[in-house]
Amino acid sequence: MITLPPPPPPRRTLGNYAMQQGPRHFSSIAMSATTRHVEMRASFLNLISANQFTGMDNEDTYSHLATFYELVGTMGFEEGDIEYAYLYLFPFSLTGKAKEWLKSYPNQSLTSWNDVEEKFLHRFFSLSRFIKAKSNISTFRQGSDEAFCDTWECFKVMLRRCPNHGLEDIAQLTIFHNGLRPNTKIILDTAAGGTMMDVDVEQAIRIIDALASTDYRAQHDRQVVQKKRMLDLSTSDALLAQNKFLTQQMEAITKQLSKLPQQLQAVQSFPNQGQTMKCDFCGGDHSNGQCSYQANPSQEEVQYMGNQDRQGGFSENYQNNASQ
Repeated sequence: MITLPPPPPPRRTLGNYAMQQGPRHFSSIAMSATTRHVEMRASFLNLISANQFTGMDNEDTYSHLATFYELVGTMGFEEGDIEYAYLYLFPFSLTGKAKEWLKSYPNQSLTSWNDVEEKFLHRFFSLSRFIKAKSNISTFRQGSDEAFCDTWECFKVMLRRCPNHGLEDIAQLTIFHNGLRPNTKIILDTAAGGTMMDVDVEQAIRIIDALASTDYRAQHDRQVVQKKRMLDLSTSDALLAQNKFLTQQMEAITKQLSKLPQQLQAVQSFPNQGQTMKCDFCGGDHSNGQCSYQANPSQEEVQYMGNQDRQGGFSENYQNNASQ
């Protein structure tokens, strides 16, 4: 039997070297097998994409996972399909640096949801972040002006951000009690009927929750009263400003009215001042019959006749010249 030599490898050019040789569809996550077709609606993708994790240091890793679980839980997947849904939808919950981290794994290398979750927490909730979060819990202190209800809520948020703190309930309550201000401890001891050190975990939580609820209502009522006072003050300021504005308008109107008689008098005297008076008898700047001196009759007659002679002479000369 003659054995044929293997065919030569395909010829590769420089252009082939620059082209992509891997799969066209790259995904670090290998989808698990399902017993039936699982429908992925566009609304599911939009809902997950609206709550994305970017991988920044100020983001809460465990909070992102908790939100992701809540959203997927509302989509109605059956129990046998839930892991498939986690693997399919989780890449849509990442963006930026976190999305680049997921792509750094080889194609189809993450084969289970536990593997994806473990590597996600290892990358974005590192040992240094864990140590810092647990240190914040151990050194917890109530703020100088912080209300008790806010203090209790802040402490529970710290515990949620580091769920692997490893502290038992009794250790958590001890840390919380030691971090309170002295006057707050006195109130808790009074509510416990002596001291909080003599009650068990369940009773201590009931006392703290009851006191926090009472303090929350008191804070709410205080804020309502403050807002009402601010509203009343704002209304009063607005009325004062409006009254001041109206008063200024009335003063301006009164000032204008006080000038009205002078303006009317000026308007009435304006025509007389503009009219030039001239006496027809003596030619002076006064009305007829208001001469300031008494001219003798002979002089008046002479002056009048002289004027007539001048006018008549002019008329006669004009007629004689016209006849010639």
